[in-house]
Amino acid sequence: MIISTSDTALSSQSQPKPAKRVKRSRSQWKALLKEFNTSGLSKTAFCKKHRIATSSLYRWQQILSQDAGDTDFIDVTGPLSITPAAPVHGPDNNWQVELELGAGIVLRLRTV
Repeated sequence: MIISTSDTALSSQSQPKPAKRVKRSRSQWKALLKEFNTSGLSKTAFCKKHRIATSSLYRWQQILSQDAGDTDFIDVTGPLSITPAAPVHGPDNNWQVELELGAGIVLRLRTV
């Protein structure tokens, strides 16, 4: 079979060009995920509509859900009520604060 150069040029022109890669910031992904959560669309439909890969949507959902866990903290910069600690009887009665940080790590603060 012989293909003329004009046929080759036409076939390459009819193929759609791949979309350019769009680099989005963390805040843009947060906004996209917020929109997805309120859209009522499936992940596939939402990704087609916004021309993003479903794998990217899954990845950023995972990244941002991990970040959400990092924001669970207690703000202790405000005024605290000071109440005297109950006396502890025993060899290490000078411990005032003990924080269990997880993974077997305990932070102990003593009075001087």
